[in-house]
Amino acid sequence: MTIFTHAADRRFWNIRLAFCFATAAACVPYVVLKLVWLSGGDLGVTGDAAAEIHTAKYEVANAVTMGAELVAVLIAFAFTYPWGRRIPGWLVLVPMWVGTGLLAPIALGLPLGMAVQAVAGGSPLPDNEDSGDMAGWVFAVVYGGFVIQAITLTGAFVLHARARWPQVFRMAAKELRPGATRSIQVLFVNGAALVAAVVGVMQIVWAFSGGDLGGDPRFETAAQKTFVAIGGPLAFAGALGALALVHRRGSGRMVGAVAAAWVGAGHLFSWGLFSGGTNGFSDLVHMFSAIAGMLLAIACVLTLIENEPEPVPRRSPGRAHAQGG
Repeated sequence: MTIFTHAADRRFWNIRLAFCFATAAACVPYVVLKLVWLSGGDLGVTGDAAAEIHTAKYEVANAVTMGAELVAVLIAFAFTYPWGRRIPGWLVLVPMWVGTGLLAPIALGLPLGMAVQAVAGGSPLPDNEDSGDMAGWVFAVVYGGFVIQAITLTGAFVLHARARWPQVFRMAAKELRPGATRSIQVLFVNGAALVAAVVGVMQIVWAFSGGDLGGDPRFETAAQKTFVAIGGPLAFAGALGALALVHRRGSGRMVGAVAAAWVGAGHLFSWGLFSGGTNGFSDLVHMFSAIAGMLLAIACVLTLIENEPEPVPRRSPGRAHAQGG
């Protein structure tokens, strides 16, 4: 039996269920595809890739990414049902933050990239051997599922966060109090924001320069270049959101700054940590991207932790009765 502890739970219950099961459904094709590959099949793969996909390197990668999808489903259920509130906050926030960083450029870059490709003409897939070994429907199923997951997981997370941390949605940045770690917050956010801006510029440069200056030469089409370029605005948004939060900028509610910092810092960290470079310089950019994303996140988390509302003390029934009488 489902027990609701907040009015918002009852009001948004059907929406929560829709987000939860839509996330699970969007993960199914990806998980099935990975299971087929891990069991020795080559569904959707031809040529040299059919043999390469069964090497130890790719089998480990496929097992890890399939596990990440299953974690996404578990998190979606935790965001939906009351038992999810009993899970420590960091245990759902950390994987959700990393997942947001991975899914945000896909959710934004894929539709925009397809629109740009429609205007430019031609195929969104590059005409090279790597893409030729992977069926077109595999890209559609995998990345289409990622876009759906980005939308549904974000929706479920927002509803969960509104009920669990309502102060984030109500407070204004100017209401934030300086805490004991204020100097560390400022140091982290100022330095990391500068690095994030440089990383964002490099992602835009790589979108147009291709294999030059450390970019990935496999990204040839207009859709792919748009996907790479979208990382620039995400990096800028992360830096600006974190700066606004830590420095108490803006007259409205701080939720906009928190959202920008959440998505942008998550992208910087996840892209820097999980995307491979093509040479020493690009490896360096990726490393600094991950560090900048982590420092932006730490600065924001410290700011929010030091401004958590004080717990309301519970009165005993006898004392409340005595005061009322």
